[in-house]
Amino acid sequence: MNNDKLFREGQDLLQKVRERKPIVHHITNYVTVNDCANIVLALGGSPIMADEICEVEQIVDISDALVLNIGTLNSRTFESMCAAAPHAKEKGIPIVIDAVGAGATFFRTDSVHQLISIASPSVIKGNLSEILSVAGSTSHTAGVDVSQKDDPDNISKIADIAHALARKVGCIVAVTGKTDIICDSTHVVTVENGTSRLSQITGTGCMSTSMVATLCGVSTSYLTATATAIAVMAIAGETAESAKGLGTFHSHLIDAVSVFESHMLRKRGRLYVREY
Repeated sequence: MNNDKLFREGQDLLQKVRERKPIVHHITNYVTVNDCANIVLALGGSPIMADEICEVEQIVDISDALVLNIGTLNSRTFESMCAAAPHAKEKGIPIVIDAVGAGATFFRTDSVHQLISIASPSVIKGNLSEILSVAGSTSHTAGVDVSQKDDPDNISKIADIAHALARKVGCIVAVTGKTDIICDSTHVVTVENGTSRLSQITGTGCMSTSMVATLCGVSTSYLTATATAIAVMAIAGETAESAKGLGTFHSHLIDAVSVFESHMLRKRGRLYVREY
């Protein structure tokens, strides 16, 4: 994998999404569920939000990817996740886990570890504090936000943690932050696009996860799919940055994803890949 191949494959995936309209099953955060649905539509996919345990297996049967987002986790939705995950694994569709708030409580932390064990996920995504918790390291999670005590500016350290977790679990690990870091067992990709305004509205992390799953739903390279999705969100944030207020920024962000053309990935993306 090199930069040119990453851009080429990423552009192809963006086109495939609009052609194939993958169905993305979400068991997700009720604070951001509407944003997640709209961002999948903006990217070209087809979202479905279904967390009733009686139907999750049937929904998985018609889906191309599964999102498990623990942002507003409760006992009922956890049981639904535990039912959907092995069925998705058996079907062979990608499973993306967003470890929102992992480390904040025993319930969240234990639940995400159980889900990883059950699901064998394709992608695990979170901020540094969340990924530290998932990796079993000491973290200083600040609710659903990254803690400055966890040194989020130390790119080399973050890459080492993500790479080790990727090798241990056998999946892609994405750590979002000022510089986004995406690892598999042999590569690390950094994404240097973005704007601080993305952290000023609720839901951009969850939306990114939904985009990751959408692209994974048409891909066999989950590293490329994950890096591309995170880059598109970051570039869209830059495009929307001129909006005067946060409400306008929010709507401009979705607009920017909806009109994103594949060639813009290479033109504007600051993605860098290297072997580990």
